[in-house]
Amino acid sequence: MNVPGLIACVALTTLMLATPARGAEPARALLVIAPRNYLESEYENTRHALEDAGVQVEVASVQPGTATGYAGGAVRADLAIDQADPARYDAVAVIGGYGAREHLWQHAGLHALLRAVHARKRVVAALCAAPPVLARAGLLAGQPATMWPDRSWIAELEAGGGRYVDAPIVSAGRILTGRDPAAATAFGKRLAELIGTAAQPGAPDR
Repeated sequence: MNVPGLIACVALTTLMLATPARGAEPARALLVIAPRNYLESEYENTRHALEDAGVQVEVASVQPGTATGYAGGAVRADLAIDQADPARYDAVAVIGGYGAREHLWQHAGLHALLRAVHARKRVVAALCAAPPVLARAGLLAGQPATMWPDRSWIAELEAGGGRYVDAPIVSAGRILTGRDPAAATAFGKRLAELIGTAAQPGAPDR
């Protein structure tokens, strides 16, 4: 090869090495929080676990802007739930707190988003007070799941076909649930693991 050709080859190789492949994009998760009374520790510990694993995190709520937590904390929601594109995310996880019951259990747009993400063979998850959202979306029929151990709330889970399990976290294929705030870090770590395996050949259909 002549010298100009060698220089061009080296330059092209350098450019290719410096340009990340499309498939090398970091995974992306959407955390859904209530506009009021989400639980700060659940949000923060789940987010930290995801980011420590290299997962990019975005936040959605009923509307974009500031959401206020149970203890007075605040988080900026990047977008409204109804604006979320299911093709953009490797996982959607719903954070608990009393606000989940007040604002998210019955949110039809959130139900549709979760169903669409699950249909794309990605991960759906809910923590503490939030798993009834998965039940109402029709995703827990015949599936084991955990949540905050309030009997009337568990009845919501079971009304949607879920089988309540008293455990810190329960994963059933690509569906993950967590029991309480103390489980948030383990919930986030397991969510990151599921994100890493959901798209691989042989991943569970559920």
